[in-house]
Amino acid sequence: MDYLQDIEQNVSRLVAAYEQARRDNAALQQQLKAQDQELFNLRTEIKQKDADLRNLQIAHALTVDTPQRQKAKNHIRSIIADIDKTIDVLKR
Repeated sequence: MDYLQDIEQNVSRLVAAYEQARRDNAALQQQLKAQDQELFNLRTEIKQKDADLRNLQIAHALTVDTPQRQKAKNHIRSIIADIDKTIDVLKR
């Protein structure tokens, strides 16, 4: 009879351990879901910050008078002048 009681006790402990493991698993699943959401939010924030940085770099490049900017402006003026000449020729 003691053997049967030992088995019942072991089964009870096993069931209790299983139930605790299920509760622990559910809690860990919730933590994982929260961490995944936080990671998603942080990645979204990083993407936005990167876009903001690129925009600031472009704005800075356009506002600072550098030789490259002046060269680009001269090149654009030259292209516009060529387009104007082409339009004048086509009008004739």
